[in-house]
Order: sequence, then structure tokens, then C-alpha cells
Amino acid sequence: MKPLILAADGQQDHEGLLRELFPPAKYEPCIIVPSASAARQLLPTRRFSMVVIFTPLADEYGIRSAMEIAASFDIDVLLFVPADKFDQAAYTVRETSVFVLSMPVNRQAAWQAVAVVEKARLKIRQVERQLARTRDKYKELQVVSRCKLLLMENYQWTEEKAHRYIEKTAMDHSTTKVLVARILLDKMQARA
Repeated sequence: MKPLILAADGQQDHEGLLRELFPPAKYEPCIIVPSASAARQLLPTRRFSMVVIFTPLADEYGIRSAMEIAASFDIDVLLFVPADKFDQAAYTVRETSVFVLSMPVNRQAAWQAVAVVEKARLKIRQVERQLARTRDKYKELQVVSRCKLLLMENYQWTEEKAHRYIEKTAMDHSTTKVLVARILLDKMQARA
């Protein structure tokens, strides 16, 4: 599935640039709206990869909306502003996932910006997946540790003996330690 881009363009005159930055061979055709409110209405309805905002928009300037969209929808925003507003915009959005470019834009700089934003998002997703795996592993360790504590408490075993018992039972039944721990916890709690 190709990435989908949402563009908010108050003047509706940047279709050519959008086609260059997001070619049909790699992206779905950009959905272009004239205002921030129209963009906010569309965002929950589809899974967009990025939002591109050309300021000023039909209903507001666009910097605040760029920040709100980036925060509310966990999406990267590419914000194009006139050159005289670049410093102010860049300072305002410095701690968000909004990337600012000045207009008129150098095509090469725009392509590089898109590439940087995409690579950063990819890296963030990889880190999020790793974090989720680490959280899952931590939860599994908590279950096994809780089971060991109950075995130690109920049978006056050492931590080593409880650990060995869970491990051996898992090997004997060709299953995981966490599954054995859950079954043992259920049995011990049923008896209590």
C-alpha cells in the first residue's frame, strides 16, 4: 500500500510541487484541502503518512494547526512558510514533529526534507516496536517472578528451586516459562 499524503493549501497552487515531491509511482495521489478545519475533518477518516501545509490557509495562518495536527494525530507535518516568516515559524515549532521549509522552495531541499521526515518516522516506528517488545518481555518477567514468589511462599522453596521448577516444567511440556507461570498462578490462586 502506497503512503497517502494530505495537503492543506490555502491558495490551491502547489499541485505541481506536490506531484514532484510525492510521485504517483511511490505515493497515492495527494488529497488537497484549502483549510486547516478541512484537514482536521479528514485526518481521522484515513491513514495519512504525512501532512503538508502551505501557509497561509483559507481559515487561518497554519502554524498553530500544524502543531496541533502533529500532536493530536501523531503524524509528521511539513510546513511551508514565506521566507520572511521562516525564523518565527521554525522557532515556534522547534519542539514538535513539524518540519519547516521556506517558500519559494529549492526543489532539492524539499526532496531532502521529505526524505529526512520519512526516515525519522521509520526510525521512530522501529524504536516503538522495540519498546513494545521490551514492555512485553518485562510483563512476562513479572509473571514469572510473581509465580516464583508464590512458590517460595507456599512451599518454602528457595528462589533457585522455584526458578528450576518453572524452567523444567516448561521444558517437559514444550512450552514457555511464562505460560507455565500463568498456569501455576491460576492453580495457586484457585486454592487460596
